[in-house]
Amino acid sequence: MTLIAGCTSDADRSGEPSNDGEDGDEFEPYAPKADGNAGIGGPVSFAAACMPGARTTIGAVGDVLLHGALQQQAIERTTRGRFASLWSPVSDLLAAADTTYANLEGPTAHGVTSSGHAATDPGFVFDDLVYTSYPQFNYHGFLEDDLKASGIDVVSTANNHAMDRRQLGADRTIERLREVGLAFTGTRHRDEPTAPWHTVTTSNGFKLAWLACSFSTNGIPDTAGQVLGCWDDEATIVAEIGKLRATPGIDAVIVTPHWGEEYTANPSKAQRDLAKHFLDAGATLILGSHPHVLEPWEKYKTVDGRETFVIYSLGNFVSGQAQLARRSTIMLYVGLTRTASGVAINGVSYVPLVMNTRDGVRAVEAIDRAGGSTDARRATVGMFGTANLQDPGKPIATSICP
Repeated sequence: MTLIAGCTSDADRSGEPSNDGEDGDEFEPYAPKADGNAGIGGPVSFAAACMPGARTTIGAVGDVLLHGALQQQAIERTTRGRFASLWSPVSDLLAAADTTYANLEGPTAHGVTSSGHAATDPGFVFDDLVYTSYPQFNYHGFLEDDLKASGIDVVSTANNHAMDRRQLGADRTIERLREVGLAFTGTRHRDEPTAPWHTVTTSNGFKLAWLACSFSTNGIPDTAGQVLGCWDDEATIVAEIGKLRATPGIDAVIVTPHWGEEYTANPSKAQRDLAKHFLDAGATLILGSHPHVLEPWEKYKTVDGRETFVIYSLGNFVSGQAQLARRSTIMLYVGLTRTASGVAINGVSYVPLVMNTRDGVRAVEAIDRAGGSTDARRATVGMFGTANLQDPGKPIATSICP
């Protein structure tokens, strides 16, 4: 595979800028490799599939990466969905889970330029000064309102674009998230240097701890230590996972790492090793992002005998990237059951999604009810198999029991 100039692999975590622009056709399709990829992907099932006990379902989607055209669409559709117009065909799928997660790829910092300086906010416009696209993103704060109203409950703010508006931008993004009441994890406000990196969501009687990290901030110095690093702060993360797992009332620890190599469907050994380190430390579930294409999932039995789960990349949820692999994604559902021996994964299911343009409106849609997009569906089902397919017209079923 020929890498894009400036793209950073997780084996070379130098912090150089990644290429998250709209152009390019680089893509390495998934293929099992001799270095340990064999055996991941395909159907998965869990021992707790039909165990009795209270249940909850976690939904997850990938990157919310809003290039200029998508921001402009939201502005043009101010009275017709705003940012939600980008995902309105699947809003019901987002809301169907008890708790739903997304990766917020970029700041929502009002009145801040790319240099991190305060400026007069222009309002809800794409002015290419305060609100911008690649290489340094910044979105209007209406985005958080629209995510929450669509059923998103928690987001990761730890990614390579977290510092695109420097320290002030990271602070204002946190302030906006708190104003809206949208839970977040992975970044800190400068005024709160000892604030927890994690957040806790409660739904359907389950308390879930979420912990995000990033491999990089695209070479922008994080001088105030506002972003948790997946490898740079690995010891901190492992200790935090152990502490959260031992906390009374916490039912599961979910880690959302921003990692890997862009535009490859093959998770690296570094990703796989780090995932197992986090799972062995006490995490139940890992939801990966950054490659902007789907990477496969894996069930992993920890050293203490727990069945855990990792999906190495959820791909893009919404983005302006045009290549089919970068528009193809999934709605993932993970089920948890409170069993006699503790909370366990009962199963996973997924809905193949793709971002298309219909009647001039770009939006992500469920292939199995929208029709078409046979190439996207074929590739996605080829990676994850048919046993875990979720019918978008039926109630969520992470495991089928008598």
